[in-house]
Amino acid sequence: MQLGLLLEPFSTKESIRMLDVEEKKKMKTEFIASIPIIEWVSLDLGKMNNNFVIHNVNSDKVASFFNAKELSTENSVYLFLQDDLPPFSTLPWVKMPLSKVIENIIHIAAEDAYQQYVFCPSPKFVIEFVEPDLITIAW
Repeated sequence: MQLGLLLEPFSTKESIRMLDVEEKKKMKTEFIASIPIIEWVSLDLGKMNNNFVIHNVNSDKVASFFNAKELSTENSVYLFLQDDLPPFSTLPWVKMPLSKVIENIIHIAAEDAYQQYVFCPSPKFVIEFVEPDLITIAW
């Protein structure tokens, strides 16, 4: 069921891979060490050095943002549901190129979409999807 929620916004599933237990544990440990977390299931992006909000999300706007910041859209990223923030650890994470997220960003940030995050370990940044048609990118 939870994997279906993660994959639902994507028109094709090519280049999307579910993490095995060990890789998820490694990425989750790196995420927790890199991104400030407030209590249960919320990030404290205000504590990060760079914090950008993009309204009226669309693929072109987000691609332009990453290009302007000289961040490669071919970097691998990890998508996971908000409910898998510590202390929870039972939900799947999926790995894909950032370009796949950007290509489907309107659907990920849709009104009825589930709250989720995208984590990139190198360079380290997070994309927060917690409000419809709005994302926050921080590093």
